[in-house]
Amino acid sequence: MTLIIYGIMEHILLLLAFFYIIDKKPSRKQLLLYIGIIVAPTTILMYLTPQYIAIAYLVISAHLLYYYFERTIFSIISCSVIIVSTIISDYFSMLLQPTFSKVLGSSGTLALTLLFFVLMFTLLIYWYKQYMYRQFQALEPPWYIKALLVAILLSTIVVVYMNIFDTRDSTSEIILMNLVIQISYFISMIVLSSLLILYMKKRNAIHFQEMEQEQFLHYMSELELVNHDMHKFRHDYVNILLTMRGYLDDNNLEGLRQYFHEHILKVEQQTLQHHLMFMQFKNIKIQELKGLIATKLITAEKNGIVVNVEIPDLITSIDMNMIDLARVIGALLDNAIEASECIEHPSINLAIIDTVNGAIVIVIENRATLEGCNVHRIFEEHYSTKGKNRGLGLATVNRIVHQYPNAHLETLCEPGWFTQKLTIEAAVSSSAAAASGTA
Repeated sequence: MTLIIYGIMEHILLLLAFFYIIDKKPSRKQLLLYIGIIVAPTTILMYLTPQYIAIAYLVISAHLLYYYFERTIFSIISCSVIIVSTIISDYFSMLLQPTFSKVLGSSGTLALTLLFFVLMFTLLIYWYKQYMYRQFQALEPPWYIKALLVAILLSTIVVVYMNIFDTRDSTSEIILMNLVIQISYFISMIVLSSLLILYMKKRNAIHFQEMEQEQFLHYMSELELVNHDMHKFRHDYVNILLTMRGYLDDNNLEGLRQYFHEHILKVEQQTLQHHLMFMQFKNIKIQELKGLIATKLITAEKNGIVVNVEIPDLITSIDMNMIDLARVIGALLDNAIEASECIEHPSINLAIIDTVNGAIVIVIENRATLEGCNVHRIFEEHYSTKGKNRGLGLATVNRIVHQYPNAHLETLCEPGWFTQKLTIEAAVSSSAAAASGTA
């Protein structure tokens, strides 16, 4: 009876912990798949086969099903952590079970053991989500780091299960020894994961500095070209006015209009547009953000996309980590540019506004056909209307924004336009600002 209760409890915790980590509610289909693929077969195997076969099936099926739910390597990592946390919590409760039995007798031992098991498991999962899962997702480690983590966690499960059998009938000393071995292995895994996080943070910071320098050099190069074109325009404007004099002397307004639009405006419009855009950039006092936006929009303009920029206020600080902000803005601009390349009369509008309450509002909109646009699904991993192996940019944006309580992203699909509005509120306290990182 005790084994059945433990089995039911562990199945429930395996399911709830996974969806708690990914911040989603399980759908009816996912619940049915979980019962049909994991719960029912594991229960049958537990009675018809040796215990290690049932446990092996549980571990393998859980990893495969959770990967099917999310289609990301983090689902495999999370599943491994959940299983290891279940085993450690189980061992802790088993170790304290004799003590509970002496204090409460047989009547309350099971309830208190289960309660301690749930509390221990909850603490481990909460710690993993707050201090490991979110950091790894935010850092986006390369595939070889993810593969190493999966290998470490799977090997942990194998090592742990090698000495799990028959422990319920073992002495407290054996249980304690097994627990020490498992905790030591678990701590080693935590230390290694922490070192990987530190490595990824330094790696991302160096990469961001290199990208920032490259974008700033590109910005300065384009600025020099704009200044050169404006000097040339000022030098030639007298000659341009003289060419118009003949039309005025002859009172040929129709000819003047045609000459102006075809020979003056058409030739100098790009120079004036460039100058106007760079005049707007001067209000961004955050060099990293200025270089990123300028680089992206200059690329868009060179690809034949009409770019309009509106930055009426001085932007001196934003209460968001600069690397995270750069990844969000970069992904949104990349999506806008990519969507504009396959439509007629492409256009991108960018506005950055400092509101009276201290919030920064960044609006990016682009012309789009919006066929099949689904606002509720575009932020899902691997979902895209542009083909296979796409849909990672907005999923990353969604993860980053959700890490900041003071940030909110609003998406609008309107006739002919696709709009992203990012609002970053001022930090409510110094502690919040320190946690978020002030740009």
